[in-house]
Amino acid sequence: MADIVLLHPFPVDHSFWGPVADVLATAGHRVLAPDLPGFGLRPAGPGWSMSGEADRLAEQVTDGSVVVGLSMGGYLALALVARHPGKVGALLLADTRAGNETPDGVEARRASADDLRAAGTGEFIRAFVPRAMWPGADPAAVARLTAIASDQSAEAMADALLAIAGRDDHTALLPLITVPTVVVVGEHDAVTPPAIATAMAAAIPDARLAVIGEAGHMTALEYPGEFTDLVLSLIP
Repeated sequence: MADIVLLHPFPVDHSFWGPVADVLATAGHRVLAPDLPGFGLRPAGPGWSMSGEADRLAEQVTDGSVVVGLSMGGYLALALVARHPGKVGALLLADTRAGNETPDGVEARRASADDLRAAGTGEFIRAFVPRAMWPGADPAAVARLTAIASDQSAEAMADALLAIAGRDDHTALLPLITVPTVVVVGEHDAVTPPAIATAMAAAIPDARLAVIGEAGHMTALEYPGEFTDLVLSLIP
């Protein structure tokens, strides 16, 4: 039995992990799927940062846990490895990147945060979902992503965009990761393309690269069974 931590992507909450978490729990593993500030039932935390959230998370996570992070959750997973390496016994990084934001990216995220606060989430979600999902994705999966995102507040999304924009560069951390690691990416991920995942896997000693075919950025939502098997592969 393992302790497994599931860190959700932007712009959804812990319920994103529903099918994956259910299978893991049914198999007897202890699953922690926290909400990031402002998402789900968690109160807003204006000004939160990945490093600060990693410190908070470390208080909840058992030493040697299997840590799974997708997209924004991957940024948090890497911050946890950097700041509290003893908490991580195995690592799955999905549809994410180790580098920090470019100056243009910072400005774009700040502008998006301003737009969200001014206009709400409707137009943002309509633009985000098609980019996050493979064009051939199951309509039910697309609808589920849209529904979960629509349940979140504009303030939560705006604060998260600023936290993402301000994240640290963990590229130099990758060669220092010694725990079993799987790097996952969707074949058609347009947000963090397979080339990024390939480079990450090559930089982490003995990491395994898993490309999920006919998937976009939200691999765990598009193919929860295949994704869950990859999590389970990290458990002895």
